[in-house]
Amino acid sequence: MLDWIFEGVINWISSIVSQMMDAVSGLFLQALGTDMTAMEEYFPFVAKAFTVMQYMGWAILFLITVWQLFRVFGGPITEAENPWVLLARSALFALLIGYAKPIFSIVLDIARAPYTALMELSMTAEDFTFAGVEQALANGLTTIVAIVSIVGLLLLIILEISLGWNYFKLLLETVERYIVVGVLCYTSPLAYSMGASKATSPVFKSWCRKVGSQMLLLVMNVWFLRAFNSSMGQYIGNGGALSTGQGSIFLWLFCALAFLKTAQKFDSYLAAMGLNVAQTGSGMGMELLLAARIISGVGSGARSAGSVFRSSTATGTGAAASGFASGFASKFKGNSYVRDAVVDGGVRMGAGGTVGFIGRTFGGIAARNGATLTGESISSVASRTPNVSGSIAGEIADRSLGNYIPQLNGYQLSDTQITGGQISTKVTGPDGKETSVEMFSTSQFEKPDAPHSVVTASDGSQWYQMASGEGAGAFYDAPSFAGSPAEAPQVAATFPDAPEGTMLRTVGEGTIEASSPDGGNTMWYNSAFYDEPDAPHTIIQSANGVDWYAMQQHAEAPEFEPGESALAYNQAQFQAFMPGYEQPVSSVDGAQRVDGHFEVRHENGSGTMFYDTAQFAPPRGDYQVYQDINGGQWYAIRGEAAVDRKPVYEGGKPVYDGDNVRTVSVETVRYKQTPARFGEPKSRNNESIKAPKRKR
Repeated sequence: MLDWIFEGVINWISSIVSQMMDAVSGLFLQALGTDMTAMEEYFPFVAKAFTVMQYMGWAILFLITVWQLFRVFGGPITEAENPWVLLARSALFALLIGYAKPIFSIVLDIARAPYTALMELSMTAEDFTFAGVEQALANGLTTIVAIVSIVGLLLLIILEISLGWNYFKLLLETVERYIVVGVLCYTSPLAYSMGASKATSPVFKSWCRKVGSQMLLLVMNVWFLRAFNSSMGQYIGNGGALSTGQGSIFLWLFCALAFLKTAQKFDSYLAAMGLNVAQTGSGMGMELLLAARIISGVGSGARSAGSVFRSSTATGTGAAASGFASGFASKFKGNSYVRDAVVDGGVRMGAGGTVGFIGRTFGGIAARNGATLTGESISSVASRTPNVSGSIAGEIADRSLGNYIPQLNGYQLSDTQITGGQISTKVTGPDGKETSVEMFSTSQFEKPDAPHSVVTASDGSQWYQMASGEGAGAFYDAPSFAGSPAEAPQVAATFPDAPEGTMLRTVGEGTIEASSPDGGNTMWYNSAFYDEPDAPHTIIQSANGVDWYAMQQHAEAPEFEPGESALAYNQAQFQAFMPGYEQPVSSVDGAQRVDGHFEVRHENGSGTMFYDTAQFAPPRGDYQVYQDINGGQWYAIRGEAAVDRKPVYEGGKPVYDGDNVRTVSVETVRYKQTPARFGEPKSRNNESIKAPKRKR
């Protein structure tokens, strides 16, 4: 039973290897060329910096020329060059520096002729593909060792991995050789700067030899790749047989591997012949490490096949594949390879090269079968700047974001987008309300003008969180309070800046009544629910970064007694309450004290009306501000003595003297102005989220 399972695993892995080889080969073969288009588009900086290289070349050429001219004064002992020849050569190479790029373009055009001819050479028998190579290997091995045996299976996977690995290495060599040509092109002004003097001319000559050698290598890349591709087509067609009747799978395989090795080492062969070529490529250590790790992984997979494929015994081959995928996903930790497999663009987090390529392939398999990303993997995207971060989206982003933003655990997420410094998602709460949530990194964005909270990610970074929609209040509101002294620890944790001893009582959504230790009460309004009020207030920030408008506590006047008998009592009460008011008071009218204002009269018939500054806006005309004994402030508005004629009533009806209503003169005070009362904070409209500005 385990042999059957192991055979399924090997066949599955070998088919994946051949598919990867096919995909990669197509990408590389289409990208080959002798122009610098790929170099300039992938590395736009080198084209822009070419002018800088020219100026550097001229500067170096000037310094070398000046130094060599200076040596002329030393006479024969310095072995100086002929100054006229030196100046002529310097002028020539200064001109070459100015035309460095066109000169190199001509050299590339010369190499393009054989390159294009080799690329366009048609072969009727060649139909290059890696698809089916694993089946051809299996058929060839059948005559040597039974394919159902463990030995045959291991031999199959070793042969295919060895072939694919060496092919990948050759593709890497071709790219490295192309890059070397690009570097020689865009640094050519530095080489021309060495040609004026005899002392430095060997550097220029060496550079010329290297250019010629690299052009030859660039052309040979096509020769080697197309030769190997034709070999693949012939092999899959005839199984490695020769027209002489000889040949076998092993002969073809060893020839193919030797051909790939020769292509990889061709630069060293040219160097041995005297050509000056750059040595590229890597050694065999990585290859041996890769093969050992893959084979050891397959062996351990066979030993644990019972646990991974325990659901396959009753359901056959289809269940075996499903059991493997789900078991693999559950055992595959959400690490850098899963992250690299699902990230769109950006800088890779895991290893590069072939190991990284295979890791990302398996990471993609794990992601499609339920794997999640760790907070560290998400941080590698979210904490970077957008130009290098890439992005994560889709179902894996939906199910993984809670690992990075713990506050979102327990919510149903959808349409999640994670990129450098910015995260967006749609949150559906337990009540079914949907909320759009946007988060902006505090290290990359300025503080938003609109309401927001601050959340802390698993890596310790802080994010401005903004929400809109039906359930937006859940991302801004504070816990519910009952006004009990036992809630003091919860109050201190929720509002660290609140005075010690403050008790809170929730009176509505986004509204809290606060009781201070001295017995005063005031209202707090959540900035996410209400616009900033006009009335005096302070801003208290909750632990989650939300601003609350703490209204200024209303000033409270003492209770004044009515009637003539209470005049002396009211005078003393007022003087004690408002010690800064020096004008003598004859009477006090406190009937409107609960509305935030009261009036005093003076002996000359004038009066002063006092208005609480916490409840009324500043008057437009003349006024003074006084502070009461409790710290409250009052607008004092002066009024002039006046006489009003008021009608006389009896039994609720006016009394007439003939045709005129009987009136009586009443002393009063006339005020030129009355301040406007502050209104209650207005509810905020549920506006769409406006992204803050990025920091420069």
